[in-house]
Amino acid sequence: MFDITGQKRWGIIGDGQLARMLALDAYALGLRPVVLTGDSSSPAGQVSPLVVRGHVDSREDLHALLSQVDGAIIESEFVDCDALEATGLAEKVYPRTSAIRILQNKFEQKKLLESLGVKSSSFYPLDKKNMEGAVASLTHNFTKPIVLKFATFGYDGKGVLVLRGSGQRDQDLAGDFLLTATKRRIDVYAEDFVGFDRELAMIAVRGRDGTIKTWPLVITEQKSGVCERVTGPAVSLGIKKEIETEAQIACEKIGAHLGLVGVFAVEFFLTSSGDLVVNEIAPRVHNSGHFSQNAGCVSQFENHWRAVLGLSLGRTDTAPFFMMQNLLGPAEVTSKDCAQAPRGAESMHVHWYGKRGISPGRKLGHLNAVSHSVDNRGDLISAVQSAYGRWQEEQRQMFLNAQNAQKGPS
Repeated sequence: MFDITGQKRWGIIGDGQLARMLALDAYALGLRPVVLTGDSSSPAGQVSPLVVRGHVDSREDLHALLSQVDGAIIESEFVDCDALEATGLAEKVYPRTSAIRILQNKFEQKKLLESLGVKSSSFYPLDKKNMEGAVASLTHNFTKPIVLKFATFGYDGKGVLVLRGSGQRDQDLAGDFLLTATKRRIDVYAEDFVGFDRELAMIAVRGRDGTIKTWPLVITEQKSGVCERVTGPAVSLGIKKEIETEAQIACEKIGAHLGLVGVFAVEFFLTSSGDLVVNEIAPRVHNSGHFSQNAGCVSQFENHWRAVLGLSLGRTDTAPFFMMQNLLGPAEVTSKDCAQAPRGAESMHVHWYGKRGISPGRKLGHLNAVSHSVDNRGDLISAVQSAYGRWQEEQRQMFLNAQNAQKGPS
């Protein structure tokens, strides 16, 4: 192990799969990651000998971490900025809390995009004292669908409700949605529904000196609001180069305005009329950037470290075609037992998260595959999807066998 920075210990605030992959890439740069976790068997805890036991929203636990590291990064934007600042050590954390506060709130994101002149859907605040009345007014006066969103704590399709009319069913759904938000003390806002042809994403990294690099624009596919697969580069798959350039400009504006240091992600909708519309921004490494681990470039995780350490940023150009397939828990399979990593995927790169328990749609790992010719993408996609299907069926069979064993002989 070597040290090129003079900063041996860096903290990771969070302990999930993103923290795990950040920790693994830290070692190659001579760092000793220190993970803040409540469970040493968490995905990140498994690969980090140095941990601080605690919770990401506790001022005391955050102080315990920050007091023994040279700097720290976040795994998720859903951190308590007040608790971070109360430690008196928030200047050690990247990105800065001023940026986190904006990007952890989707309504504030919308205002930011509007101020920067970056295309996004129209949005509407709701009267906190009469949210149901405000929603009823919107659905009554609008001839197009609207979307209700949690301003905070919404991810992977959670905290999102599409209302397509003013009928009783939509009113009931909206009432339940608003009641949940009220109980959780979450603000809700509305935005226009965007009819889109494709969902796209771009990962960017910005250094301490303001240098910014972007990976190629990618196509993302969702299942029940959860990213299922990513393919790219998008320009090799029929997306116009001008669209990628527009995405790069949006990333540059966002990164510069907020003074972001590190990796961040911007998700887009591409409409049938060819408009590129920003959906959401994440100030961290992101699921849509996992391809970078094997696509012939420096991974988003290593480049995140390079950025916060003040090192030169690594290359972001990629192979002619790549694919990332999330390994999602199959439908109707819920177990406290650990799932098993895929077998028979020798031509692919398996990234396993070591999570305990399996449930429908839960991210348990991902497969990366790379081709040096975009012409071969059909065969590669088929191979990855076949491996994914086999893996899901194996998990189902394991679950059924375990259930039958519990029942005993009939």
